[in-house]
Amino acid sequence: MLESGIREKLRRSGYTLTSQRRAVLEALSEAEGHPSAEDVYLIVKRKNPRVALGTVYQALSVLEEVGVIDSKHWSESPTRYDLNVEPHLDIRCVRCGKVSEIPGVALGGVEERISANTPYRVTRATMVVEGLCPECTEDE
Repeated sequence: MLESGIREKLRRSGYTLTSQRRAVLEALSEAEGHPSAEDVYLIVKRKNPRVALGTVYQALSVLEEVGVIDSKHWSESPTRYDLNVEPHLDIRCVRCGKVSEIPGVALGGVEERISANTPYRVTRATMVVEGLCPECTEDE
């Protein structure tokens, strides 16, 4: 998303694009896969050693609230963050926890089918496939 679009989403929600939020967005774009808040913090800290972990958590919270980033919650790992807010599939290694997006595979209208077959109004659909990453497969 272009910076002007991010600024507009923040403005509509009563926020601004602060240097801390910009640093978190840059860290998310530099990170591999779907980093945790601690991973984002370590990337930001390399450029700004005085940043606090709480500042990173606060920036992530605001960016998620306004829809610029998405969070992924799996019971065995910390919350992970993703710049891709479009519906997509993720694959997570059950051994090391690495998470990647699966390119070229869509959710296939699962939201529409759920809405058509249940009384629920789908507000969000996330899906993750689990397996072993190439590095963990080599270690077997």
